[in-house]
Amino acid sequence: MNLADPFWRLQHLYACKREGSGESVPFRLRTEQHAVLHRLLTRPEVPLYIVKARRLGLSTGIGIGMVDHITWNCGATGRLIERSRELAGEKMVDILRFAYLSQPREILERLEVKHKDSPTILDPKMIGLEEESRSKLLAGMSGRGGDCSWLWVSEWGPIAHQDPRRSAEIRTGALPGARRGRRVVETTWMGGKGGDLWDLVKPLLEGDPEAVGEVLFFPWHGDPQCIRLDGGPVGTDQEDYFTTLGDRLGRTFTREQKRWYVVTAKEQGIFMKREYPSTLEEAFSAPVQGAIYAAAVDRARAEGRVVPRLPLADVPVHTSWDLGAPQNAPCWMWQVVGREIHLIDYDVGIVGETITARVARLLARGYAYGTHFFPHDAAQTERSGRTFAGEARTAGLGRIAIVPATRDVWIGINALLGLFPSLIFLEPRTRPGIEALEAHHTREETTSGIVSDAPVHDWSMHPCDALRTLAEAARAGLIKLGPLPPSPTAEAPTSRPTHRPSLKRKAIMSVG
Repeated sequence: MNLADPFWRLQHLYACKREGSGESVPFRLRTEQHAVLHRLLTRPEVPLYIVKARRLGLSTGIGIGMVDHITWNCGATGRLIERSRELAGEKMVDILRFAYLSQPREILERLEVKHKDSPTILDPKMIGLEEESRSKLLAGMSGRGGDCSWLWVSEWGPIAHQDPRRSAEIRTGALPGARRGRRVVETTWMGGKGGDLWDLVKPLLEGDPEAVGEVLFFPWHGDPQCIRLDGGPVGTDQEDYFTTLGDRLGRTFTREQKRWYVVTAKEQGIFMKREYPSTLEEAFSAPVQGAIYAAAVDRARAEGRVVPRLPLADVPVHTSWDLGAPQNAPCWMWQVVGREIHLIDYDVGIVGETITARVARLLARGYAYGTHFFPHDAAQTERSGRTFAGEARTAGLGRIAIVPATRDVWIGINALLGLFPSLIFLEPRTRPGIEALEAHHTREETTSGIVSDAPVHDWSMHPCDALRTLAEAARAGLIKLGPLPPSPTAEAPTSRPTHRPSLKRKAIMSVG
């Protein structure tokens, strides 16, 4: 017995509920749980970001680790942040309080708690010590509060995707509050490559030496329970998938694993990569529920309209914008080439950047600019008495056109979807904009008893709205698509298709 060793305590003092039956079983660390807790206990100052498949027991492991921390460290404070109060309460009852009460009787007799049945707080204290030594573990949705010695954010991926405001509160409130403690984010991924969590994870994945933290990924195929002895045959497409995946990962997959994957993929449908990713890139590229433009982007890729090379035509380069704070004021650069619109570049402002500096940076790209299309609010007078359009013109941007406002955002969205067959994207220059198009989505909102789908105002909105400005300009007759041009003399990319789809305009929903 070594009560001073947290790993010994974790392996010998606690019980958890068996999945499915709910019966109490001794807690024994799985490989994934051990990897996570080892990092949290040996490197407490390093934030840990876990992207995972479902049903790996990571919530149980992290929760019991947190219970052990507040029980054996007087005055410690833990905080669990969940997607909803109901889910936070379930974790408090089924994982946290269950583990606490599973400790041996001779230990529990030395402890007392104030809130014995609370779904939001567990507050043990050693009997006989001062009240200041009482620890607290809080479970809820809020990210703000005082100092925290163990922060556990569960499912930040879905939170960032579905509730950007609360995600921002986690980033600006909860994480700084735990800067001297342990910080662990454990989540499935949702919403593509953008948002608060992506902003923290991306520098780590890119090896930025100034980024602080570590990313752990746990795929479905690391779970020995992801097998099926029954099930039908594995088709040719699935076999090809596993061959490619095996070559990439340097491993092989058993027939039982393949059968499990095929059966589970039928159950999960398009969300298989989100719920049970095979690789980290699969998790990041999983389809977005309620996606507005993702299918159109997929079609553009399939038709060869996302290309690595694109000849610069001898026609002006136009831009279309969305306005907001500098970091939320993107613009697309594009050319009208016959019936096609070549999206050749993309730019977004920098925090604190002036309009003069932004315009100078655009002009330095050396394009022969034509018209710069701004949304209608660029003509609105600000407190300074000037307009954004006027300041941009003074800075040397050149010809500016104000695109009239539409009476409903869906008119512009449908206009952009109708224009999509004419769009050709140069990647990687426009990749940030493409990733936003893939991620932009709706959620249900209820107004006066009427349920409707509304675009979510998150990181992906501004790049999409900047491209929507282009579509609304075309709808207003400010942009004319010409006849098909002769073949360019410059080298064309080999991935371009020989056939171009005709331009089709189709509304995806009616607006009353």
